[in-house]
This record gives sequence, C-alpha cells and structure tokens, in this order.
Amino acid sequence: MCNLSEPQTGEQLPQGGVLRQRYIKRPGWQIWLTDTGSALCVSPELHESWLDAGFVEPGVFLPLPCGMLTAEAALPDMISASAEGPYPQSGSQAMAIVQAFARSREEWKSTPLGLCFYLPQLPHLLPLAGGEGPDRDAWVLGRWLSGGVNVPFTDGQRMRAWTPGLTESMYLDLLALFDWQETSPEKIREAPQPKDMPAVTPTKRALPARQGAFSLPGRPKLEAFFRERIIDVIDREEAYRKMGISFPGPTLLSGPPGCGKTYAVEKLTEYLGWPSFSVNASSIGSSYIHETSRLISQLFQQAMDSAPSIVIMDEMEAFLSSRSDLYGSQQYHVEEMAEFLRILPELPKHRVLLFGMTNMPQKIDQAITRKGRFDHLLTVDMPSEEELKALLSSLLEEVPKEPDLDLGRIARRLCQRPISDAVYVAKEAGRLAVVQGKDRISRALLNQACDDLLRQGSRDSARRTIGFQ
Repeated sequence: MCNLSEPQTGEQLPQGGVLRQRYIKRPGWQIWLTDTGSALCVSPELHESWLDAGFVEPGVFLPLPCGMLTAEAALPDMISASAEGPYPQSGSQAMAIVQAFARSREEWKSTPLGLCFYLPQLPHLLPLAGGEGPDRDAWVLGRWLSGGVNVPFTDGQRMRAWTPGLTESMYLDLLALFDWQETSPEKIREAPQPKDMPAVTPTKRALPARQGAFSLPGRPKLEAFFRERIIDVIDREEAYRKMGISFPGPTLLSGPPGCGKTYAVEKLTEYLGWPSFSVNASSIGSSYIHETSRLISQLFQQAMDSAPSIVIMDEMEAFLSSRSDLYGSQQYHVEEMAEFLRILPELPKHRVLLFGMTNMPQKIDQAITRKGRFDHLLTVDMPSEEELKALLSSLLEEVPKEPDLDLGRIARRLCQRPISDAVYVAKEAGRLAVVQGKDRISRALLNQACDDLLRQGSRDSARRTIGFQ
C-alpha cells in the first residue's frame, strides 16, 4: 500500500493546473480549487475500486507525488460531490449534473447515488460506497442542485428559486429524463428526510419571507435610502412602472475603510433574501488578456440567470480605474471597462441589483459613474457618536444586560472608528460575561471590552471582525 501524504497548496498538477485552496477533505478523497477550475484527488484504493467496477477508464486520474491520484476540470465546468459541493453556479452546470445523474440511473438501476461525484469528462457519475437508493433520487438531486437545501427535485417552484440559472423550460426538460411522474410531487415532498444528510442552507440560495420593515441601526440615512429608492420600488414595481420608473439601477457607495458600506448592503441582502454574488479584483482579475472581460461577463450572466439577485462589487477602483491612469501593457483594461459598460444597462432589465464599493471614487473612470449607468452615487462617512450609540443599542437589544450601560460613553470612545469596532465591543462584552460567570452584560464589561479593543489597535480589531468594510 502506498504511503500517502497530503497534496500541497501550490502543487503543479499533471493536467497543468495548480492547487490553490482545499475545498473539502474526506477519508480517501479531497476536492481542491485550482488556478483554472477544480480538481478531485482520491486514494489509490478508491481509484482501484472504480477501475474494477468499470466506473472509470485508466488515464482519467493521474498520479501525484503524494501518492494520491487526481482529475481536473477547467472553468466553466466543475467537479462536484453530491453531498458536499462545490454546488452548481449556472444553469449549464445544473443541467450537466442532472443529465449525468439520469444516465447513471438508467445504466445502474439499483446503485446508490446518494454519495457520488460529477466529473465533466465522464458521461456518468462516480459513486461512493453507501448513500441512498433510487427511491431517494429526487431528494439527492434536489439537495445537490440547491446547494444543500432539503427540497426534492420534483418541487419545481423551489428548485427554480434555489438553483442559479435553472429556468422553467430547462427544469421541465430535465424532469422528463426521469420516471418520477408516477409518484406525485406531494408524496415525494412529504417523504421523511434522510437522517445522515443534514440540510445546509447557503445564505445566497435561501429565499426567506421578509419580516417587518427594513432596519439599519446606526445608519439612518442609508436606511432611508434603501427603503425609499430600493425596497419600495421593488415592492410596488407595477405602480412605479406606470410612472416610467423601472427596476432600481446600480448604486455606488464610496467612503473610507470601516465606514460600513459592505455592512449596509449585507443587511439589505439579508432582508430581501435574494441570491447574491460577491466579486472583487482578486476574483475576476487575470494576468491573461481578454480573460478578465470573460469573467466579468460570466459572473453577470450567472446573476441574471438567478434573478432577482444582487451583485456586490468591492474594490471597484482596482479594475475600473480612469483610462487616463493607464499606460503601456495596461491598455487592455479598456476592453474590460467596455465589457462592464455594455452590461450595466442590462442589469435592471433582468432584475439584478448592483452595488459597487470603493475607497477611492476619484480613481474610477467617469464613464462608469455618470447617470444612466450608476443611478446613485452615495458617500458613506465614518459613523458618528449618535449612530454608534444606536448601533450598540440594537446589538445589545436581545441580550441580558444591566439598565445603566452608558452606551453614550462607549460611542464617544469609538467615534470615527470602523463600524466593526462597535460590533466587536458588543460581542466581546458578552464573551467576557460568560467567562467571568456573569448572567448579564454590565457597564464594567463593556468598558473592559472597549479597553481591550483600543489597546490592540484598529488594525488588529479589523482582523478579528470579519465582513464589515
């Protein structure tokens, strides 16, 4: 038996890719994200079992120095595990998985497919031992396409809501590949859910019902803007359309790091419950000419396929800088900008909300920011003392606390600091209460948490509080 070691980040793969980040690790197999797509690394024993069963031909998996074997897939294709992901991000990826599933079930009538892999270079799936039999196929496929949501594939309404890019016509074509019509969707939907496959509901896929009015504690101006210019237009779309006002156009938020731009948009995304797509220079930037333009087009197509949806673009100045700043080999960025300008007017037509973020609005090309492309240009300042006090009050509203916390004093100490610092202080005070055996948050604990934050410095606190920029 080969003495296996772990594949390493940066390792060159036989097919040409480079391992960048391990997506998941399980006994006998791992899925990695590569510089060009994804890779499945498996143990020699698992590979041998697939060869013996005729599931895979020699040469699909190639050996690694660590002793494992690997197969790769380049974007826009993907490698996916049924119960683990990565989950499909487009209608074409979803269709490919369903078609491979249908071919596998037709060929292997009773083989359990609850645990299996999709590889684009194979016409069928690669099953693992165990899993669920044909009577559970609707649930297996539903969870796979929806990103872990416990919904059967026969529930068309929810499948189309939770699967990016899955249109009604595509769904009906895929459903026709199976014999599930003999069993009513109601009976399948009411069947007991498997105990060994807990539901995992990604935030970008779930579409929860809204509860109450939209609230953005500590940022009253942004809250009013989102209510009046975004939410009300969405909720009363027909009435606005009669007045010549269409779906909300793109919005650009500018302000210093830590002012709460991303925090505000994340709260709106959570309230609407729509699929969201995050992008920055590192996720679509490429050293290859024309590649960034292709990635921009591909991302927005996924958003339009999943509409209504939200795209959040961070660090816009990094890849949409003014053309006067470009020179020499950087001139091909003009092509990227042209692709972005082409797509912008199409987003409201497809019910896609776009929010751009920047710390340096003066660096962005004026062709991007003029009216008709970005409808709203908002400046978000660092939170004031009153805004921080309101945010702290909201963060502590549902937790046990003493009545005399003096939040005004804490807000004064945090004034003109990142909004994430207030979040940190509230959570750290709760942690200290538990550690010290207290049953509620006190003024002393809040001061202790604030003292700790200020001693660490803003750079360290930003590292400890992720997701608020």
